[in-house]
Amino acid sequence: MKSGHKLLLFILSVFCMSCTFGNNESKQNNMTAKVKYKSSPSESDTLWVSQHDTTVFRREEVMISRPCSNPELEERFELIKPINEAYYYIYDNNKQLIMEGKYTYEGIQSKEGNFYNSKSYYYKTNGDLKSIHYREDGRDIKTESFDGNKRLKEIMYRDKKSGNIQKVEIYSNGKLKETRVYKTFDTYNTIIASH
Repeated sequence: MKSGHKLLLFILSVFCMSCTFGNNESKQNNMTAKVKYKSSPSESDTLWVSQHDTTVFRREEVMISRPCSNPELEERFELIKPINEAYYYIYDNNKQLIMEGKYTYEGIQSKEGNFYNSKSYYYKTNGDLKSIHYREDGRDIKTESFDGNKRLKEIMYRDKKSGNIQKVEIYSNGKLKETRVYKTFDTYNTIIASH
């Protein structure tokens, strides 16, 4: 009888230990959401979340087909219950910041919420920062690109209303080399930086 109890106790302890190890592994891969609630009416709630957190985001896989290329499988993430006027810091599975911005509801005709004022971060396959994309009022305004040494390589400014490129600042070794001021889509004047 005692050996039967010992065997049952051994099996239960092994099962419990395997459950504990499984939980520890998933905690290492997932980021825990943090919230800082506003302390005054002029402030915003601040949330730090992972896009792979199923309580915050709904994930869907869709096939994207572009002209002259093969269809690709792409992941899309949608906030399940967004908080109006909250400032979000959104991270990926590698704990890299991929977006920050305030979620707001805009428009008189349709109450559609989005990150109208935001910064999106893009990374190279080695994990280094590739570019930062800025939006204001739902419009693209600026993109900063970085080189392999994490120095500024280029800043592209866009007209907020038309979306056309206004100017491009080109950097060499982190220092301004030249500025291209665009007249039309493919015509620009070059201003060489003086050092």
